[in-house]
Amino acid sequence: MIFNNDDIEKISLILGVEPKAYESAWTWTLVNEDYSKPLVFTIYAGIDLGVNTNGSMVSAQTMHGYYELHDIKSFMFFEPDEIIFVTHDNEFLSSLIIGKQCTCSLYSNISVKILKSDFADLHPAVLLSAMQLSIAESSMGD
Repeated sequence: MIFNNDDIEKISLILGVEPKAYESAWTWTLVNEDYSKPLVFTIYAGIDLGVNTNGSMVSAQTMHGYYELHDIKSFMFFEPDEIIFVTHDNEFLSSLIIGKQCTCSLYSNISVKILKSDFADLHPAVLLSAMQLSIAESSMGD
């Protein structure tokens, strides 16, 4: 996936802040008065991801750590103020979710089978990821 200017404008609208633009990247700095440090979120578009692969990645620097998600396949908005970035193959899905209020969630190597399961049958430990990412399953058709 390569991000275009319309994508960047829509992301900025959801996050409520304009990005700082670079040659192949955009960086947003999100601030929440409840936290001492901002969340710094960056999209890198059309970069070398190794093994002869070019694509996009997202990163988030939070007060709790640094997170990256490589080879973005799609993204979607989750109202009112979150953006879900997704990468996947036929068996697993990973996602980085960024929120306007400096929230950041990373789900990694989640089995697609979990997303297609009846939530009532799932172990409580995997229920949150299944619920959060069930919306992302629709992006796996691309």
